[in-house]
Amino acid sequence: MKVFAFLCVVATAMAIPGPDKRIVKGSPPAVLFAHPHQASIQVNNNGDWHHMCGGSLIADNKVLTAAHCLEGQTASKMRVEFGTVTLFDASNGYEQIVSVSSFVIHADYNPNSAGIPNDIGLIYLSSTVTLNEHVQIATLAPSGSSFDNTKCFISGFGFTSKSGPVSPQLLEVKLTQLTTDDCASRWPEENINIKHICIFDDSETDPTTRPGACMGDSGGPMMCGDTFEYLAGVTSWGGSSCSGKLLFERFGIEWELCKEM
Repeated sequence: MKVFAFLCVVATAMAIPGPDKRIVKGSPPAVLFAHPHQASIQVNNNGDWHHMCGGSLIADNKVLTAAHCLEGQTASKMRVEFGTVTLFDASNGYEQIVSVSSFVIHADYNPNSAGIPNDIGLIYLSSTVTLNEHVQIATLAPSGSSFDNTKCFISGFGFTSKSGPVSPQLLEVKLTQLTTDDCASRWPEENINIKHICIFDDSETDPTTRPGACMGDSGGPMMCGDTFEYLAGVTSWGGSSCSGKLLFERFGIEWELCKEM
């Protein structure tokens, strides 16, 4: 049963229905700054900045995220943090924080549509970021790419359990991508289609302890390929337990749209 979207992948990855955010049972990247394209999208609440969603740098002034992360938001109250594996920590010397100029949501996005398709949005930064070893543009998966039955990395600063809180440290987990047919047969009620990338982990008998994404991970990257070099999807939604089932928006299908955006 869908329960929430993870406010916090380039294809929309299904993990939890309805808006939500986390990397459950994840671990810090084995290599520091292994995800230099990773962004933390933050909002201002009464003068304090809070992590809301993940995102991926796809140009020096553009961040790809999930549409549900941008619903109801105001650009002037948003900013994006790059170059860190620890939130709000400038001690590494590479952190960059850039304000948001504007954003757009996929014209066909409808949070009430079965399967929540077209869950992608694009943030325009008010200035360009400085690219370096720790802040880099993600390589987008070529249109038509398939990573069925292969391992992909997802990463984020989201909840580490269903009840939170967000992780101050960037976490990652490697999970297997299912074929569209396999995913649809497992969850026929979710209206799975070619726009979705489905990830599922059944390594744990108890579904509540399986690795996955959660609140705060929405909009974050799913990296696939032989060396996990391609941004293939955007974290979208999953199961209410934040474990096991995850759905991503398949980026390749929206590539032309993103170029136009």
